[in-house]
Amino acid sequence: MSGSYFDPSWTEKVTVPVKRVGERWEFFYGGDVPVKEGTLGELTINADRITDERFQKQMLKETKVKILEEGATIFIALSDQRVGQSHMYRHSPEVDNSDVPAGTTRFEPVTIGPARRPLKTQQDLNFDNRQGGLWLCLKGLEKSELECSTVVMPEGFSEPTAVSLNHALTLLSKEYETHRISNTGNVYTRCFYQENNGRWYPLVNLRRGVRATSEQALISEVWQKVETALGWRPLVADPRGKNR
Repeated sequence: MSGSYFDPSWTEKVTVPVKRVGERWEFFYGGDVPVKEGTLGELTINADRITDERFQKQMLKETKVKILEEGATIFIALSDQRVGQSHMYRHSPEVDNSDVPAGTTRFEPVTIGPARRPLKTQQDLNFDNRQGGLWLCLKGLEKSELECSTVVMPEGFSEPTAVSLNHALTLLSKEYETHRISNTGNVYTRCFYQENNGRWYPLVNLRRGVRATSEQALISEVWQKVETALGWRPLVADPRGKNR
């Protein structure tokens, strides 16, 4: 079994150089970009080439949205080769199998803990140290990073707390994924939060702003805050057939 993890939603990406010609984007070497109707992509440009000052400010604005409150539980998916697949089903949250990273054999719960003690650095001055929680930080609509207060490890674990979700994942990987050379991983695909319906979803859903189903209320709430902060709200297809 490999120590790496495969995201089933991942597909190979290509970078296409484009040039603005009149009112459309064309392939840099000439001609239209031959893609399917409705294809989504990301356009990376120099900010000083944006001609609309308001739009430029929107794309550069830094936004921080609180995702989870202090005390919230997060399940971390792990590949423990010392146990069978049945171990996962005894201890796993209610999660869609398509969201579970390949090779997962167990889930371990951690808890979002209280705020860290403030340090005298600019980064910590910008961080809200008055309360615990998990924040999604963006610049414009570009996904940036997660900021987290302390993380309380599972009861009886050798180290009671971690300083971040990445740290918590590394500590758990060292304990249970002893076959791996590297004990790092993607917290967005391996950490699961709980929706109001009782089901658990990977943090990558929140990071992408995915509204896969109307039942994922937390996603809608987070992105409403982002869009309000930017002063811009795109039309998003509603699962019931209407535009929000």
